[in-house]
Amino acid sequence: WQADGFHWTGSHWEVTCTKMIEKGGNLVPSGEQIVITAEHVVTASGNHAQRTAKMLGIKIPAIPVEHQFVVLEQDPALVAYRAEGNPEHPVIRDADAQSYVREERGGWILGVYEKEAPARFEHGVPDSFRADLFPLALERIEEQYMAMIHRVPSCEESGLKDDFNGPICYTPDGNPLVGPAPGLRNMWLAEGFSFGITAAGGTGYYMAQMMVDGEAEIDMASLDPKRYGNWMTTEFAMRKNEECYDHVYVLHHPDEERPAARPLRTAPVYDRQKARGAQFGWVNGWERPNYFGPLDAPEDFDEKSRSFRRGAWWKYAVEEARAIREGVGLVDATAFTKHIVKGPGATAFLDWFTCNKLPRVGRINLTYALTAHGTTRTEYTIVRLSEQEYYLVSAGAWSAYDQDYLKKAIEDKEAEFGRIELQDVTTQWGVFALAGPKARDVLRDVINDPDPATALSNKRFPWLSARQIELGMCPVNAIRVAYTGELGWELHHPMEMQNYLFDLLEKAGAKHDMKLVGARAQNWLRQEKSYRAFGTELGRDATPLEADLPRFVDLSKEFHGKAAMEALGVRVKCCTVLIDGPEDADPWGREALYHGETRVGRLTSGGYSVHFEKSIGMGYLPPELAVPGTKLQVKMLNSLWDCEVVEDSPYDPSNAAIRMDG
Repeated sequence: WQADGFHWTGSHWEVTCTKMIEKGGNLVPSGEQIVITAEHVVTASGNHAQRTAKMLGIKIPAIPVEHQFVVLEQDPALVAYRAEGNPEHPVIRDADAQSYVREERGGWILGVYEKEAPARFEHGVPDSFRADLFPLALERIEEQYMAMIHRVPSCEESGLKDDFNGPICYTPDGNPLVGPAPGLRNMWLAEGFSFGITAAGGTGYYMAQMMVDGEAEIDMASLDPKRYGNWMTTEFAMRKNEECYDHVYVLHHPDEERPAARPLRTAPVYDRQKARGAQFGWVNGWERPNYFGPLDAPEDFDEKSRSFRRGAWWKYAVEEARAIREGVGLVDATAFTKHIVKGPGATAFLDWFTCNKLPRVGRINLTYALTAHGTTRTEYTIVRLSEQEYYLVSAGAWSAYDQDYLKKAIEDKEAEFGRIELQDVTTQWGVFALAGPKARDVLRDVINDPDPATALSNKRFPWLSARQIELGMCPVNAIRVAYTGELGWELHHPMEMQNYLFDLLEKAGAKHDMKLVGARAQNWLRQEKSYRAFGTELGRDATPLEADLPRFVDLSKEFHGKAAMEALGVRVKCCTVLIDGPEDADPWGREALYHGETRVGRLTSGGYSVHFEKSIGMGYLPPELAVPGTKLQVKMLNSLWDCEVVEDSPYDPSNAAIRMDG
C-alpha cells in the first residue's frame, strides 16, 4: 500500500492509500484504495522524504547521497584468527581515509564517505528504482581502498566479492529531522537518518514522549524539523547534504564553519563588512560576522585558523571585546528573528503566552514562552508599540521554530482572547547594536532631534525603553538595551536603508575609534554579565527558575506552563564560573564540571573574559553547589582546571555602565 494523500479534519488525519501491484518489473497502482484514519501520523520515509514533503505541502531537506562500499572475499589470516577462538574485531574507523572497515563472514567490508559523492533523487525516488543501485564509481574510492590494505595488510590478496553504490539519506547538518511538522497538527517527522539503526531506539522513545506528553524528557530542539525555514530550497539541501556526507570523517573543530551553499542569505551590509575583514559564520542561512580579521587575509584564513586551542582569530576577538568595554563597537544583529503580534486579543494572549509582566507602551521586557512541561521554549525581548501591538525579538537561529509555536498557540487561543495577527518581519528590519561607553557620543553626532544634547539622556531615553528616532535620513526603532552589558542601543532599521545607516555610523564613529565587532566577542561579553542565551543556557530541559531568572517570572499571574514549572521545582541551577585554565585555550561549552572526583554538571557556554583576563563559562550545577565561592574543576583538553562559582554578572553587577547617563 502506498500513501497518496493526507487530509486533516481538525481532529484526526485521513490517509488515502493505494494498493500497488507489480507489472513489468515496476510497481503500478491497482485502482484499489482505502482510507486510514489516525489521530497521529509519523512519517519515516527514508529516501522517499521528498515525495512525503510534496504530499504534506512542506519542505523536508532530506535528500539521498550516493554511498559506496565493497565486500571482500575471505581473508585466510582473519579466518585462522577467528578459528583460534578470538573475538570479532571492532569496527576500524580511519578518519584520514574517510572510511571504515569491519568483518563480514571471514572477510572485510570497506565503507567509504568519499568527496564529490553526488546527491540523488532531489525531486523524489522514481517508481522504477525500487531497491536498485547506482552505477559504480570505484575510481572515487581508490585511495580509500589502498588505505585499507595499509591498515589491514592481510586483505591484500582477498578478491572483491561484491560492490555497491546505493542511496543514503542525509540532511544539511547530518542530524535527523525529528519532531512536529511545520504548520501541521499531529504530524510527526522522523526523516533524514544517515545512521538509522544507531538512532532508531532513541528516536522512537523520545518521539513517543513528544506525542503522548507534549515534550521529550531531553531538549530535542537540535533535531527539530523547523531548524530550516522556508528559505531552504532543493538546491541548498543537495549541496549541503553532499558537504555533510564528505565531512563524516573530517576532523571537526568547535569553531568550524562549512563553506557549501554560501553566501546565501546576506544583509545589504555584507559586502562592506567583507571589505573590512569580516570572517563570517552561518546562522539560519544568514551570513553573520564572527570576527574581523586582517584586511589582507587569504580566502582560507578562517579555515586555517581553526583549532581546539585559541586559533588565529582569538586576538582579533579580544580587540573587539575590549573596544566595547573601553570605547565603542558596532555589532551586526540583523539575523535576529522579529515578529509583530497585534490585534484586539494580542495583550491577553501574550500575557498568557509569556511568563513576565508585559511592558508599558514604549518600554521593553525580557520574557520567556514556556512549554506545557514548564521548561523554556523561547526567549523574547518584547517591545510594546501600542496598547495592542507588540514587536517580539528572538534568537536568529530559530525563526521558523518560533513562528510555528506562536502561530499554533494563537490558533488555539484566538477564540478565547480575540483576533490576533502574526507577522514575521525578520527580513524587513536590519539591526545594528551600538555599545560601549562612547555609544551615546556616536549617536549624538547623527541623531536628528530638536535637542541632540539631551535626546539620548536617561531622562528622555531611559534604559529598557524604545523610541522612534531619526539618524540622518534613516528612520530607526531604537531600543535602549545591550547584550554586552555596556551603554548601548539596538538600532532596528529598514533593511533597504542598511548601507546608508552603516556608512553614517562608521563615519561618525571614526573620531571615537569605533570598532566593528563580531559574534564571538559579543558572546564573551554577555557571559561577563551572566546573560543566558537560548540554545545554550536556555532550552526545553530547564525552567526559567532553574536558569536562575526569577526576576523575569511573574508568579502573581497565570501563564502557560506555570503549574508545571512550579511542580518541577529547582532541580539544577545556572551559574557563572571563572576559570584558571590553560594559557592557550578556553572552553566552548559542554565541558564537564567536577567537585572533587565527582562529575556534578557541565558548562553550557564558555569563552574568554577581557575584564578578568581569564577563561569564563556558564553552566548548570546542583543547587547546593551553585553558590558563589564554590571551588570546582572543569575538564578541558583532557585535564582538570580550577574554577570558582561567582556572583551573577561578575562584570559591573550594579549595572552602572548600562545605565550611564550623559
